[in-house]
Amino acid sequence: MSKYKRLGKNTFLVFLGNLGSKFIGFLMIPFYTKWLSVEEYGTSDTILIYVSLLLTIFTLSISDSIFIFPKDQNIDKQKRYFSSGLFYSVMLLILTGFGLFCFKEILNTFNTFENIVSNIGYIYLLIVAFFFQNFFQQFAQSIDQIKVYATSGIILTFLTAFFAFILIPKYKIDGFFIAQILSLFITTIYSMFASGSFSFLSLKKIKFSSYSEMIKYSFPLIPNAVMWWLVGSLNRPLMEHYLGMHAIGIFAVANKLPSLINVLFSVFMVSWQISAVEEFKKQEYEIFYNSIFKIVFIVLVFSVIVFSCFSKPLIEFIADAKFNEAQKYIPILCFSVLLSSISSFIGVNFLAGRESKYFFYSSIWGAIIAVAFNLILIPVWGLYGVVFAIVLSHLAIVISRIKYSWKTVKITNIFFYFTLLSISLITVLSVTFIENTVNLILLLSAVSFLFIFLIKKDILLGAELLKRILKRQNQKS
Repeated sequence: MSKYKRLGKNTFLVFLGNLGSKFIGFLMIPFYTKWLSVEEYGTSDTILIYVSLLLTIFTLSISDSIFIFPKDQNIDKQKRYFSSGLFYSVMLLILTGFGLFCFKEILNTFNTFENIVSNIGYIYLLIVAFFFQNFFQQFAQSIDQIKVYATSGIILTFLTAFFAFILIPKYKIDGFFIAQILSLFITTIYSMFASGSFSFLSLKKIKFSSYSEMIKYSFPLIPNAVMWWLVGSLNRPLMEHYLGMHAIGIFAVANKLPSLINVLFSVFMVSWQISAVEEFKKQEYEIFYNSIFKIVFIVLVFSVIVFSCFSKPLIEFIADAKFNEAQKYIPILCFSVLLSSISSFIGVNFLAGRESKYFFYSSIWGAIIAVAFNLILIPVWGLYGVVFAIVLSHLAIVISRIKYSWKTVKITNIFFYFTLLSISLITVLSVTFIENTVNLILLLSAVSFLFIFLIKKDILLGAELLKRILKRQNQKS
């Protein structure tokens, strides 16, 4: 199987696998916004943001290593990595659990971070549930159990929806958290037995040296995760302080539509990581990399333009009327997703080359920009300050990652990408700030014409390829 066919196959299977964990937040928006108030929806978003940070810290990001190290190893080594990673991570979760509840008492003393204090039990259970689900899914990929990965995602979708429909109408925000926890644990049990991962668990194979080897790789990813949290999530406590939970609820819904682009891209990224790791040391890797990058970039820009233009009717369709204000912030958030997706794609070079330090170096720049502009813009511009700070921080990460990866892989035809990026920026700003319908239609028409003109060669090549495929199928039949 060629590298391109393998990438396509893995993308399809991983798409199914991520359907549950990635799409459920979007698919359930109409239900969540109907039964939860704006403030409750903001609370659910804030708690999940805190969980994402604490999960990485409490487990030392071991789930990233459990995909890399067992891959293509013999059974004995796979058992050592799996058993050691699971055992020591559970020990860490137990210890940090005690620490978390002690921290609750400290917060109680100072009467601060009320959201954390009142939901500390849910926070800890969500951390544990997400860890097991991530750990077993990543290991399943590592041992080439992609079909199990796909099926577990579908199961997670239905379980989350099932428990949400039962629990949220009666228990509101408590029902939301309980539904998340139950679905994650049950899906983990399925993944464990369906992939045969349980057979890799052996007390005799637990070696601190194996765990230490994985931690040497994953530990530098923790500061990187913290930096990314500052880039994408520092705004939550600042919004809570300056704007209130209502603003967080509006922002959370506004962020869901652009996150759909991120969901689709992250599905591809899992497959791309597999292909990049396999092809990295080969001579033709740079050609392969640039070919995929061009396709991905064009699709991302097209997605941003479409989502921005149709943001208003889409948000009115999927969310309750009390969240309609969210439409104003969607186009700029779409542009931020474009930038974050580009940085993720470039960052795969660091993963494939096991140069995890560059994740951290590049994220530092994004974090500095995020902290500075969140503090400056949120008190002055409110939610517009939030979205512009996100864009600027992701732009800083893109620029730094291009610089760090340049010595390994050079991106060809930079001017082409800069032009497409400018087109998408003009589109989002136009949709956001131009109220005159006629002027907006004229400008968007010109932008669309320019976009098509720039990619016409790629359209013609794609059409020619499709024509050849259809011709071959007709000859066979």
